[in-house]
This record gives sequence, structure tokens and C-alpha cells, in this order.
Amino acid sequence: MTITCFIRYRIDPFGKAAFEQYARNWGQAIPRCGADLVGCFAPHEGSATTECGVYDIESLAACEAYRARLTADPLGRENCSRSGNGSS
Repeated sequence: MTITCFIRYRIDPFGKAAFEQYARNWGQAIPRCGADLVGCFAPHEGSATTECGVYDIESLAACEAYRARLTADPLGRENCSRSGNGSS
């Protein structure tokens, strides 16, 4: 059974360029580490400081292995340290 994961990002309105690089990094790291990146989406209406990332993974077990690979990946580590988060 495929699991779809949603990640909500809060964007600093004055740090949009930094967020664009952050999103590009995930665009490389997520598929490389074993998940299927669906994309990054901003709401059509409402907050201009919220964005969602969406990816699919085959199972909870695959998700655990993916998260371990992601924290070992250079771009994954860079993004996790940038966000103050130890995982995606």
C-alpha cells in the first residue's frame, strides 16, 4: 500500500530565494533516497508563506529506511540542519 506524505513549510517572506534553494535540494535528495516526489505546492488562495511538499513511499518500513538514507544524504543533511530538524 502506497503512503502519501505531506510536509507543510512556513516560508520567511524575506527569505524566498533561500526557500527556493531548499526546495531544489529536496527535489534531488528525496528521489535519490527512495521516495517518489510528487511536488511542492503553494496554496491558490490564502497565506503566501505556506507551501506543501508531497511525496509517495511504498510502506512504513520503506519510510523508515528512506528517512535513514535522507539523513545520510549530503543535501538531506544540509536541509535538515537549515530547518533545525533532524529529519524530513
